[in-house]
Amino acid sequence: MTDVSSMIKKIAVWTLLLVLSAGAGFADAVTEYDLKAAYLLNFASYIEWPRQPEPVTICVYGNNPFKTATLATLLEAKAGQINADFKYPRQLGQLTDCNILYLGLSEHEDFGKAVTMVHNAPVLIVTDVQDGLPQGVMINLFTESNRLRFEININTVLASKLKVSSKLLKLAKIVQ
Repeated sequence: MTDVSSMIKKIAVWTLLLVLSAGAGFADAVTEYDLKAAYLLNFASYIEWPRQPEPVTICVYGNNPFKTATLATLLEAKAGQINADFKYPRQLGQLTDCNILYLGLSEHEDFGKAVTMVHNAPVLIVTDVQDGLPQGVMINLFTESNRLRFEININTVLASKLKVSSKLLKLAKIVQ
């Protein structure tokens, strides 16, 4: 099995675990943001920081589109594989405590401020706002042909002192 198909299979398994562990009624309610939460957690496995964080802190800045139950289920499913925690900073000054930073649509006007705040820190910046990459975001999540995909601005990632696994790069659309 190739590395790419292995990663896709893992994402599918996590999504299935999420659905099964949440109960039969939840199956119809799996949302795009449930999948995006799984991607955020999965990204942590494919990023190398200058000093590996323990736990990896995934911050959601702005209005939180993720369900608490979804995040708890994902963290439980990844237990023993990765130690991560979700946090919800309310002030720009708290963003440097993040290892992965999700910038929500509600913060679109302040992307520049948020990116500037973590500019010299090894923080992976992720969004699903379509014009985020030119503003300094590193990974943009988007839907194409009814599938969740992502694009990576490789130059921005390299400037941040983060290393991205080739396995993740094979799945991404690369933007320079």
